[in-house]
Amino acid sequence: MYIHHATVRVLYADTDQMGYVYYGNYARYYEVGRVEAMRNLGLKYAELEEKHHIMMPVISMESRFVRPALYDELLTLETRISKLPEQKIIFRTDIYNEKKKLVNSGIVRLFFMDKLTGKRISTPSIIVDKLKPYFEI
Repeated sequence: MYIHHATVRVLYADTDQMGYVYYGNYARYYEVGRVEAMRNLGLKYAELEEKHHIMMPVISMESRFVRPALYDELLTLETRISKLPEQKIIFRTDIYNEKKKLVNSGIVRLFFMDKLTGKRISTPSIIVDKLKPYFEI
């Protein structure tokens, strides 16, 4: 299993009238976790798209709200890939507040697409090769 941690500070613009992170902003936090997890593997989204012509469209997203995140809190995004991807890649991001209490859990599923043809492809070897060491026994 591959696990990566990143942090994000809740901005005033992220909150609603109650002072809680607006529910729609969690998708952005999942993206931060996903992009930084890939970057930590040596895979930059921009490079995947421009150099390797690999796009990763979202198929689905689930979100579970446990407790509110508040303005100016530093959140920890724990993003993991639990299974070596084949036809799609699944990222789970658990978001914790400064007290290490779970705030939110999200699961985002993406597939792989050739940018030039617009057709779905199997998991590119460049991604499999970077993840394989985390799944070997």
